[in-house]
Amino acid sequence: MYMVGDIPEEVDLYGGSAMVKMVATKVNDYLKSIEAMLIEAVGNSKRFTPPMPHEKMRELGGNVISYGCNMGEGWVLTAEMMELIHHGFSNIICTQPFGCLPNHITGKGMIRKIKNICPDANIVPIDYDPGATKVNQENRIKLMLAVARENKNKEAI
Repeated sequence: MYMVGDIPEEVDLYGGSAMVKMVATKVNDYLKSIEAMLIEAVGNSKRFTPPMPHEKMRELGGNVISYGCNMGEGWVLTAEMMELIHHGFSNIICTQPFGCLPNHITGKGMIRKIKNICPDANIVPIDYDPGATKVNQENRIKLMLAVARENKNKEAI
């Protein structure tokens, strides 16, 4: 849905064929109907939490980053963090694989903006590349968990 759903936006932002935009819109409408069935099926399960509809997740991400940012995971990574926070999961580890520049921009680069919108968010970016030591990664995760415990204790008071 991310790839097809962004085509109309790309045509509006960067130019392109009206025919491509129309076809992408129709395909996206079909995918939305499949998504609705999937969300309903998962919602009927007692074991799983249904995902947020793509359009709602897109709106949450659009409050933080432009839809024109579509390199790598693009705006989706930011939107997924916003979705987690929306569902009550404010402690997030954002992994940065192998020096992936788009991920650094849409993940690590959006953390401050997300925290401005959601002050309770506790997000830590962890780099997983040859230059990152395991000890540093573990210490950053432990620090994030310590902040999470501290925040939970504040809520209890």
